[in-house]
Amino acid sequence: MRMSSLISDYAKNPVNNFEMEDYTIKQEEDNGVCWDDITIYLKIEWNKIIEYSFAGNPSMITTAAASVLAEDICEYDLDKILTLDYNYMLEMDFEVSPRRRRAAVLPLLAVRNAIHKYKEDNKKDILEDLIDF
Repeated sequence: MRMSSLISDYAKNPVNNFEMEDYTIKQEEDNGVCWDDITIYLKIEWNKIIEYSFAGNPSMITTAAASVLAEDICEYDLDKILTLDYNYMLEMDFEVSPRRRRAAVLPLLAVRNAIHKYKEDNKKDILEDLIDF
C-alpha cells in the first residue's frame, strides 16, 4: 500500500478514536505549527499499556499516526516506549515529508509524556526529542 493511501485510509477510518472513560492516565499535546491537538488515553497494568485511545482535533497525518500506534503499542513495556521516536514510525512504514514529521510524532509524544506523568519522573519530552532533522 502506498504511504499516501495508508494515511488516507487510517485518517478516514481511525482505529481507537474515542475518549476512553476508565483510563489510567491521559495526556494532551498540541502542535503549534499546524494547530493539531490530541488527547491520548492509556490504561496501564503491569508496566505495560493494555489499552489505548485518542481524541481531539488532529490533522489527517496525526490521526493516521495515532491509529497506527493503536495497532502496535499495546503490550509494550513502558520503558521501551520512552525510547521510541520518529525512527519507530519509519519502521512501521510511516514516512512523511520533513515538514509533516511533527504531525506524525505528536501521538507518540503524548504517549511518552503520559508515561512520564504516570511514572512521576518529572520529565517532559518535546517534539524535537522525537525527530532527527
